[in-house]
Amino acid sequence: MLVRKDSKIIAVDGSRMAMFKNVGEAFAPVLELVEEHKNPSLRTSEIGTDKPGRSFQSKSPRRGAHELTDFQQQEEDRFVTDVAQRIEKIVAETKAGVVLVAAPRALGVIRKHLNAQTSAQLLAEIPKDFGSDEAEPLAKMLAKHEA
Repeated sequence: MLVRKDSKIIAVDGSRMAMFKNVGEAFAPVLELVEEHKNPSLRTSEIGTDKPGRSFQSKSPRRGAHELTDFQQQEEDRFVTDVAQRIEKIVAETKAGVVLVAAPRALGVIRKHLNAQTSAQLLAEIPKDFGSDEAEPLAKMLAKHEA
């Protein structure tokens, strides 16, 4: 994939966002970390302590349990929603273009919160969990990726 010089690459998962700038050539990107945000992850017991709810029907002896709310996932979705707002600002300020690399679930949440104009201005959306905070594996993945 061609990643022009000075383009921004934003890598997101549920717990962190890293923005890189391509300081290399289009065919051989060299990424430099520009900005990073981390979501402090709390233990589930610190977020919520309730037991799953129970229900029963008065006309039947059946009883049931409700599934426990996934507080960790709610916290990740909240973080990714905040990141989507940051992405809109970055896209508006950047002239060289923006590539978005995000974990598939995070990408779905981001897409819901981006306006149509911002989505159209993105050079690419890559549904991939970038794994580490290092720029080199991400640059290699971008060089191999076909848009």
